[in-house]
Amino acid sequence: MRLSVRVLLSSFGSEDTERAFRWLDHGQWEAIMRLKAGEPYAFVASSGDIRIEWAARPVLFLPVTHVTGGPSRPCAEPALCRCVAHDHRCGGHRGG
Repeated sequence: MRLSVRVLLSSFGSEDTERAFRWLDHGQWEAIMRLKAGEPYAFVASSGDIRIEWAARPVLFLPVTHVTGGPSRPCAEPALCRCVAHDHRCGGHRGG
């Protein structure tokens, strides 16, 4: 977001250019705080008749964990496996 705002900065109108400079100096931290709080964030600027909007929303990634209580299965990608569970089978890689 920051990089594309900087690239397009020279094409913005004077008011949006000033606002973009303020955002580059301070506003990006607001975006980070909102995203960390689980809120979406958007920054809008104009270039003549063209309106440009950058938008970001938080995404929740769930960790992948070893499942216990059943037979272990071999990994689909043993070369990429980093599992260290004692009963995990991954073709002789770490943990296997």
